[in-house]
Amino acid sequence: MSIFERKAYTLIILLVAMFCPFFSSAQLYSLTSSDFFIYFDSDSYQISAKQKELLTQKIYQIGGTNIKEIYVEGHTDSFATDEYNSVLAANRAEATVAVLEQIGVPTRFIKTESFGESQLISEEQKANRRAKVFFIYETDIKSTLNPPKFIVVKTIDKKTKRPVRAGIGFDYKGMEMRFSSTGSSGISAAFNMLGEELEISASAQNYLTQYLIVPIEDVDKPVDTLVYTIELTKVKITGKFTFNNIYFFTDSDEIKPESAPELHKLLAVLHRNKSAFIEIQGHMNYPINRPMNRVQDRYNKELSYKRAKAINDYLLVSGIDQKRLTYKGMSNSRMKFKLPMSRAEEDQNKRVEIYTLKEI
Repeated sequence: MSIFERKAYTLIILLVAMFCPFFSSAQLYSLTSSDFFIYFDSDSYQISAKQKELLTQKIYQIGGTNIKEIYVEGHTDSFATDEYNSVLAANRAEATVAVLEQIGVPTRFIKTESFGESQLISEEQKANRRAKVFFIYETDIKSTLNPPKFIVVKTIDKKTKRPVRAGIGFDYKGMEMRFSSTGSSGISAAFNMLGEELEISASAQNYLTQYLIVPIEDVDKPVDTLVYTIELTKVKITGKFTFNNIYFFTDSDEIKPESAPELHKLLAVLHRNKSAFIEIQGHMNYPINRPMNRVQDRYNKELSYKRAKAINDYLLVSGIDQKRLTYKGMSNSRMKFKLPMSRAEEDQNKRVEIYTLKEI
């Protein structure tokens, strides 16, 4: 038995734990990701023993039982025809999957996509002859608090005091956002508190989104668990405005300068509706034929949320009272075009929608 085969056998044993029903995410775990690249000779989809060994080491480094999903992309250089490169890219992806299966990764954890020559990354063609392996796995989250604290969120109707099922967001300063929900009971699980500076958002359909900044002094309270109740105000929609020409820099919540005319229109809408509450919805373009994983889903939610907040902050500095404003990140959940066929359709998916609301 070769070194590679012995390591593969060991990993098969380790990866069996991935099927165990009692293995679940603990409060102190978070999903993260990393990339690994396999390179090929021209017109080839053969993977060398050396690259198999490096891929095995990568899985050891992550820890086999920590892996939750693996995405494999096949790519080619720009030589040959589109049709030829499409087949070659698919073969490279499948060859990589075969190695992963040989190592012991369960097939159901692996998804593939081939791009042919459509995603060139270098002028040196050898760098384009690749397969990208995208790992999704769990890692420990280290809380900055000592001793540790937990936080529970309750969401209720402001008038009836009855529980409301709501989505909740945890926005820690300097960290990726985290999202969960309170469920039908209106009560969340007990989440590990990761830092002192935290803003919690709670949103539900037909309710105003509410925000709670956790007082820093609460962290020093002699209790293990901090419990916060957020009261949600029920509203009805009285108007809707769509702004397709508010642009952001790629993978950023920074508004592009050419958005100024649309932002001025938005301000005009608010000045004409001085008594209305305003909900800002940020939408994203992410076609349904692209592979979606948990890290990508969280990234989409966070970016759309931050883009909506950027519009909120613009209105705030322009003189609009924050009490009138709420904002939501819709990710790609309401795309006008599920499979956009043009830049114009992509831009419409990346729209900002404004709803005027009235308390009921």
